[in-house]
Amino acid sequence: MNLILSLYFWSLSDFLWARSLKATADKLSQEASSVGIAIAIFGIIVAGIYLVLGRNDASTKMTSALLGTLVVMIAPTIVGFVKTLA
Repeated sequence: MNLILSLYFWSLSDFLWARSLKATADKLSQEASSVGIAIAIFGIIVAGIYLVLGRNDASTKMTSALLGTLVVMIAPTIVGFVKTLA
């Protein structure tokens, strides 16, 4: 009985869950980055279509799409830099 209680309380320890939570957060950030890059490329394609069609706001959309793509691609570097500060 003591062995079962010991295993139960060990499974509830903060250290065990913190490791699992960190791995989950890292995997989530990796997937979010992949989805962000896909959406950014879609935005560039839409802005390119607007440019080809000769819409008045095409330059604004292209600028926004390129800046958004830049932010999405630089985000992991920014997060890594902030992690080194903490």
